[in-house]
Parts: sequence; structure tokens; C-alpha cells
Amino acid sequence: MEQSSESSSSAMWIEVVTALVPHYKLELLSIWGYKGSRLPHWMSSPLNLIKQIDLGFLSEVSSLPAMGKLPFLELLSIYDVEQLMFVGREFLGIESSSDDVAYPELVSLVFTDCNKWEEWEDITEEEEESAAISIMPCLVYLTISNCESLKKLPHRLLRKLSSSLRSLNIWYSSELIKTYGEDKEGSAWRSISQHNPQLRLII
Repeated sequence: MEQSSESSSSAMWIEVVTALVPHYKLELLSIWGYKGSRLPHWMSSPLNLIKQIDLGFLSEVSSLPAMGKLPFLELLSIYDVEQLMFVGREFLGIESSSDDVAYPELVSLVFTDCNKWEEWEDITEEEEESAAISIMPCLVYLTISNCESLKKLPHRLLRKLSSSLRSLNIWYSSELIKTYGEDKEGSAWRSISQHNPQLRLII
């Protein structure tokens, strides 16, 4: 009975937030304390003019929408998404078969307190080498904080956007710190930074 009640509650949350389609000129979107199991499809609409998205304290969400399709998004912060274990390629919103740009204006991407997050899916080697696919061409700051289960970052993806990235911040995330090392001399760090000598790792 309890599981049925939780499913019913999640469906109600999804129904409500799906119906709350914002005006297309909205520039700041914050969703806090949401208890639905998935986020609404309108968050991926390229018709939106949203410049900043803050998602926090989402207790049931386990996957993220294709926000990479948002043409004007500059700031994306994701806090305490309890059930998030895997960030897949759908997060980018790109199609391998066509010319595409994921997150064309994104400057800052922050993940905080996603303690069950274990894997961030990488792009393919072909996508890394493809001139037709651009990923986060304006990203300057990437911050991963208090994500204790994440062991590795998507190296091909980071090399793809490395010309713009200036600051990679890894805070209070013990597995990532083991991988990339405080001395910043390991092969994992070199794999990311070799294309961009200006990139700073801050641990």
C-alpha cells in the first residue's frame, strides 16, 4: 500500500509540474523540493529563453532532461538529487547523425550533494572528433561538490569542450580526488588537461 501511495504521489507531482508550462520568455527557473520521479519535457524545449536553472532537493528524480537543447542557458546548478545514479548522453540533447550544439551558451555547470551519482556517460570517440558536434563551447566553470560516489569524469566530453574550460573544481568528492590526485600529475588529469594548458584543477 505504501509503494502504491508513493507512486500516486509522484504521478500527482508530475501532472502538476507538466501543466505549469512557463512563459517562453522566462529567464530564471528554480525547482526545489519536487517529489515527482521525472522532470517535465518542456524543460528541454529549444523555444525557451531560460538563462538560469536551479534544481534542488529532488527526492525521486533519477535522470535529467535534455537541457542541452536550451539555446540561451548560461547557468545550470543541480543540488541534492537523491536518486540520481547515472547522467547519460540524453543530458546533452545531441543527435550523432546531425550537426548539433549542446548547451551553446552555458558558462557554469554545478553538481552538488548528488551522493548516489556513480557514472557520467562519456561521448563516443567519433563524437569527440566530429567537427559537426559542439558541446558546451562557452563553458568556463565546472564544479563537482559532495558527490562521493562518482569515480571518474567523462574525459572525451571534457576534451571536446576544453578550449573554453578554465576551472575544474572538485570539492569534498573523495573518489574523484583519488582519481585525479592532489598532485595533479596523474594520467587521468593529463588526459583532460593536455589540450588546454590554461585549465586549472582546484581540489
